[in-house]
Amino acid sequence: MKVLVSDIAVEELARLRGFAKRRLANPNGQPLGHHLDSTRWEAAIADAPLAPWEMSLGYHTPFWATLDEEQRLALNHWTYVMMYFRIGDGERFVVLVNDAIADALVSYDPEVAALMRLESHEEVDHIAAFMRVLDAVRRRHQMASLRMPVKPLRPLIVSKPSVRFLIKTFGADFITTYFLGRGIVNHMGKAFETKVADLPFATPLTRLSMLHTVDENRHMAVSRMMAACTYQLLERRSSRNPLYAAMSEAMQRTTITYTFSDAITTGQERAMSHRAVPQMKALSRLPKETLREIIDAHFDGVTGLEHAKNEFMPKFNQRLLDRAGLSLEEKRVWFEMLVSLQRNLRFFPEGYQPGTSVDEAFDELPTN
Repeated sequence: MKVLVSDIAVEELARLRGFAKRRLANPNGQPLGHHLDSTRWEAAIADAPLAPWEMSLGYHTPFWATLDEEQRLALNHWTYVMMYFRIGDGERFVVLVNDAIADALVSYDPEVAALMRLESHEEVDHIAAFMRVLDAVRRRHQMASLRMPVKPLRPLIVSKPSVRFLIKTFGADFITTYFLGRGIVNHMGKAFETKVADLPFATPLTRLSMLHTVDENRHMAVSRMMAACTYQLLERRSSRNPLYAAMSEAMQRTTITYTFSDAITTGQERAMSHRAVPQMKALSRLPKETLREIIDAHFDGVTGLEHAKNEFMPKFNQRLLDRAGLSLEEKRVWFEMLVSLQRNLRFFPEGYQPGTSVDEAFDELPTN
C-alpha cells in the first residue's frame, strides 16, 4: 500500500515534535571543544594518517608509487584539511539558515524553532573545534597562513541578508529545498567522516570525528523530517501564480546546481589543492609541474572519497527524496538534475526513479 505524501508529512511532523521535545529536555552532548581541551590531541597529528590511506590525494594515481612516506602522509593530511574545511564551510551556512528559520517558525512551533537554535549552537562548537585542529595540521606542514579558495559568489550567498530574503520570499518552498539539499550533504559528509572515526588506531582525533558524527546523525534526521513536513508547518506558496511558480522552480534549480554541480564542487577542491599542496614542506621538493600533474590526475579520476560516498549515500538519498514534501514532478526535477551533475558520484541506487522503489526497479532489470 502506497503512503500518501500528506500522510508522510503528518507522520514526520509528529516525529519531529517528539524529537524536539526530547532534545530540548536533554540538550547536552559532549562539546567538541571540551574534548580537545581534555586530551593531548596535537600528538595525534605527528606521523599517522588522519584519514584512510585510500582517501589521500593522489592515492589512485600512478604517481603514488613514486612518493616517499612523508610525502604520502602530507597528501593524506591535506585530504583531512580539505574535507573538514569544506564541512566547516557548510556548517557556517547552516548556522545562518537555521537561525533565520527559527525566527520564521517561532510563532508556529516554538519547540521546533528552539531545536533549530540548538543545532546552530552545536555547529558553532563544531566549527571552532575543527578549525583548531586544521590550524595545527597546517602548522605541522608549514602552511598555516594559507587562504583557501571558496565557491564563486559565496560571500553574497552565505550572508544574513541573502538568507533572510530567500526565507521571506519563498517561505516553506525554500526551507524544504534547504533541508532536502542539507540532507544529501549530510550523507556525503558522513560517508567521509565515519571512515575517519573508524580508523584502526584510536586517537583523540578519531574520537573527535566520532563525537561529531553523533551530532550530525541527529542533524541528518532533522533534515529528513523537515524536508518531509515543512509544508505542515508553513504555507505552501508554489501554486500562488505562474510567475511565483517559475521563481520557485528557478530557486530550486539554482540551489541544486550550486550545491551539487561537480564542476563547482570538484573545481573548488582542485583549486584548493593547487594552492595548498605546493606549500607543504614535504612536497616542496617536488617540481611544481609534477605536483600539478598529481593533483589533476587525482581529480580527473575516481577518488577514494567518491568511492566512499557512492558506497554509503544512494539508499539514504533515495529515502530522503521519496519522503520529501514535494510533488512527483518536483522530485523528478531533483533526481534528473542530480544525476546530470554527478559525474563520478552516484547519488541514488542503480535503477531508482522517483515514484518507484529500488526493489521494484531492480525487478525490471535483467537478472543474468
